This record gives sequence, C-alpha cells and structure tokens, in this order.
Amino acid sequence: MTTPSVRRALTARTAALQGAGDRALEALARARVLVVGAGGLGAPVLQYLAGAGLARVTVVDHDVVDPSNLARQVLFGLADVGRPKSEVAAERLRAVDPELEVVAVTGWFDPAQVAGHDVVVDAADSVVVTRAVSDACAAAGIPFVWGTVLGYDGQVSVFHDAGPEPVDFHDLHPDVLPDEGSCAVDGVLPALCGAVGSVMAAQVTALVAGLGEPLLGRVLTVDARRWRWTESPLRRGPDSRRPAAVAEAEPETIAPSALAAALGTAPLGTAPLGAASLVLVDVRTPEERASGVIAGSIPPEDLQPDARTVVAVCASGRRATAWARTLDRPVVVLDGGIAAWRAEGHSTVLDPADADTLYR
Repeated sequence: MTTPSVRRALTARTAALQGAGDRALEALARARVLVVGAGGLGAPVLQYLAGAGLARVTVVDHDVVDPSNLARQVLFGLADVGRPKSEVAAERLRAVDPELEVVAVTGWFDPAQVAGHDVVVDAADSVVVTRAVSDACAAAGIPFVWGTVLGYDGQVSVFHDAGPEPVDFHDLHPDVLPDEGSCAVDGVLPALCGAVGSVMAAQVTALVAGLGEPLLGRVLTVDARRWRWTESPLRRGPDSRRPAAVAEAEPETIAPSALAAALGTAPLGTAPLGAASLVLVDVRTPEERASGVIAGSIPPEDLQPDARTVVAVCASGRRATAWARTLDRPVVVLDGGIAAWRAEGHSTVLDPADADTLYR
C-alpha cells in the first residue's frame, strides 16, 4: 500500500491547476474507469490515467503483445511479447500507483462490463466494438470516450446518451458499416496514437473532475500530414435513428493448440479435421507473412473451391473474422491469430517454399 504522500505527489501538478485543488482530487479518487482496448490508443490512455489518482481502472483486451506493437503501444517492451496486453498494462499501472485498484480482463468486450464504472473509454478502434459500447453505455446511462486512428488521421469525441443533450456513436454513424482498414494494412503514424490517446485521457479527467470541457457534442479530427486539428459539432436530429440490427453469425474459432492437434490428424471436436481436411489461409499482408507463416498456409488469392474446411489466420483474429464472413463455405478462425499461435510455442516457417507441407 502506498503512503498518502506518494499519491499526493502523483497528483500534485493536477491539484495545482486553476480551479482544481482538493475538489478535483477527491472526485478523481472516487472514479472508476473502464478502458476497452490496451493497444495503440489504449496504451497512452492508460499511461496517463495511471497517475491520475483514480479509484479503479478496468482494462479489457483479448490480444497479446506482438513486436509490431512496440512503436506505438508505449506500455510494452520486448520482454512482454507473447503476454496478454491486459495483464502487462495492469502491471504498469500498479507500478505507477500501487494504491490504484486495477482489474485486468483478458478477453473480448462484454456489455455487462460497464456496470460499476463512471466512465468508459472505447480504445478498441473497431466499429463493431464501438456500437456495442455505445449501446451498453446508453442502457447504463454512462458517458464514454471514443477515439480512432488510421494512417495519418484520427478522431476523438465523447458520447452520453443520458446527458442533457443526448448524443451517441449512432448519431455520428447511423448506418451499419464494417470495420474498414487496419493499421497492419494501411499503416499508422505511431506518434498519432499518442496524440489522440492523450486527448482521450484528458476527456476522462474532464468528465470526472471538470478539468477542462469534455468533447460532448463535438468531434475533434486531426490530420497528421499537416497537424491540423478541426472541430465539428454533433447533435441528435429529429430523424436520428439506431442502425437496424444485423443478424450476422460469428464464424467458429479454433484454439492454437486444437489447430496444432488437427494438423497432426487429431480430431477437432466431434468431427475429425485432419491435415488433409483443412486449408490454411493467411489473410495478413505480404510483409506480415514474410515474418513467418504456419507451414502449409496460402494467401487468399490462392484459395481454390473444394470441400476442405478453411482455417483463416491473421495477426490477432479480427481481420480473419471479417474475411471469413465474405466466404460461402465452412470457415473457422484461428483464435488470437498468429500472435496466440506463437505465444503457445508453435512454430512458423520463413521460407514460402516450406509452406507446401503441414508438418514441421
């Protein structure tokens, strides 16, 4: 347990702000914040919230640390590769303020997780997740901070369906749209993640302690090519609507250990899925695949129509899930992607010529 003087030192510069003082510190000390995503945006958000003097931070992330994360996900180092991001993030936060209660959840966002929190931060950078967060926060009457980055572009806003002027993510994007683009495919400027994540963290302290004016009803956009920030108003109009629910079944997933067993002709579930019954399709970019593939993998353009079950592989499972929905044939997704495969100690091959055999 940290002594009171340690936490006071952590929050001394905050207390010194005009209009802050003990009032702001007391508000922060009662606040419970849920952060969904500990990646490019979540990492800087969590880093700045670590010393904010909060009561509790809950970190939700399903992924593990990958070397490609390190340039922008500033909480992590090489020694953390293969470890769950939520657990590593929790350790870093506790190292800053041992008095802070930190809850690490390794898994996907569940709407039930918003209960017991005062503010939610959506740092998952996924339209699918954001819609789920928006609905959960609207049902619970909780404000949430949202941010997104891709390439040289970023946006930040604050939504509160139960606020005096209700507004939520559906008012910004009323139509159901899939996740488009990814950092792996389109790239992202590492420092942009820090810039947008810092603004997101500041929205938490604005909401909780009145330290500045939150971006309620405003969308802040940054163009990092010219470092130009613009603000656009957002209001709920008389014709505002929620997107129609889309009944879209999630593809089945397969754990790395189960896939390794299946490639050795062991049964998967109740049906035998031996190596001859599978075709591994790696949907990552050529640059990503050059760092290593599961032996036997092929790129999407080489997939042929046949009776084999497709196993879709990407970095973490997200792109593979989106790609799987485009196929009209049985597809299972490697749970956690190539990162989880490697984390469990399964090998990959570097030479594409080695990819004509399923055995290592």
